[in-house]
Amino acid sequence: MPSSSPSSSHALRWSHACLTAVASLALALGSVAVHAAPAKGKTAAASKSSKPAPARSPAGAAKPAAKAAPAKAGKAAKGAARKGAAPSRHGRTGRAAAAGAAAAAVPMGLEHWSPAPNAAAGSADDAKELAALRESAQAGDAKAQYLLGSRYRFGNGVKQDLSQTVQLYRRAAEQGYAPAQSDLGVLYANGRGVAQDDAQAALWYRKAADQGDAIAQNNLGLMYAEGRGVPKDEAQAVQWFQRSAEKGEAAGQYSLGVMYASGRGVKEDAKAALKWFEKAGEQGHVDAQYNAGMTYAEGAVVKQDMQRAAQWFEKAANQGLASAQSTLGFLYANGQGVAADPARAVQWFERSAKQGYTLAQSNLASLYTSGQGVAKNPQKAYFWLLVARDKDASLEARTQAAGEALTPAERLRIQREARSWKPVREPG
Repeated sequence: MPSSSPSSSHALRWSHACLTAVASLALALGSVAVHAAPAKGKTAAASKSSKPAPARSPAGAAKPAAKAAPAKAGKAAKGAARKGAAPSRHGRTGRAAAAGAAAAAVPMGLEHWSPAPNAAAGSADDAKELAALRESAQAGDAKAQYLLGSRYRFGNGVKQDLSQTVQLYRRAAEQGYAPAQSDLGVLYANGRGVAQDDAQAALWYRKAADQGDAIAQNNLGLMYAEGRGVPKDEAQAVQWFQRSAEKGEAAGQYSLGVMYASGRGVKEDAKAALKWFEKAGEQGHVDAQYNAGMTYAEGAVVKQDMQRAAQWFEKAANQGLASAQSTLGFLYANGQGVAADPARAVQWFERSAKQGYTLAQSNLASLYTSGQGVAKNPQKAYFWLLVARDKDASLEARTQAAGEALTPAERLRIQREARSWKPVREPG
């Protein structure tokens, strides 16, 4: 952890390190942070339970001093990378379920296909492609059935109809087409177009996994890790993650890293975890990128390397991960791993704050109060403290002090604005 020099109430804060636990493993369920034994003088690296929980803080901070905030468990990377999943071997971009509050709005389990038709929907070329798909699907072509089912699933060139998707996926799956089997499992896991049924989800995942489908192997591992549709068996989960990871699937690599980091189903091995996080991170897995950055920043597993940590954090931040944006803002504010740049710190804190990340909101308020990297603005400082205080009661005194610097009319106006404010997630 950073050396916490006595900090004023306006000092920037960096939360304790907490490697993200495999949200993947939790599919769309909640996450359970698993904390490893603390390293000397450092906060334990937590790995995402069913997924690695978002890691948050590295080491020594320069001014403004880093005051450690309570560790927070990160979201679970449901059945796959949260964002920026690596392209699957079927040539489509895998889609991962977002964790936490967003989990209910997105599918559980990594998918094979994303809604990006070759031709613009509604164009003459697209109409020809759609007609050809229908003809081939009717003739019994499994791949065409799967692709047509995906059209209905996402409303590409046709009206969205999940019941049609299920029928077409099932016809393709019963012919042994692995992508259809895998995605049919995703529909059963989420209850999309069919009654939710974990046992059926696991059954179809297994059929595809037994054919060597890396996405299905990861998803089946998630089912074993959480005991969904199959008896809970973390050793079995590790075996499936290993198979997926060795085939180059980023979600499988991330999931395997989580298991090594937390010692679930396998002997705890932080170096092996880092290896798999980096492999997944190179493919764009955002939580893996964050965990790799956290590992280098913490310096308990490998020699501390803040420059390398900053590089990983920036990769994740550019994909819209709020915790990474907040951490990167802290690095720029303190000149750790990057040249000190308060203005860039403000930019990263602001992006994270707008997504609802409390620590970034608090730090952004500190910069508006001190005028570092941005013109002093007590009104904005008060606004962000009000927003952050709703989730962090420890900010009460700071918030009151900031409000006292304003007129009663200003306080009332900003309080109304804060009450109506809503976070906006960055697409990714």
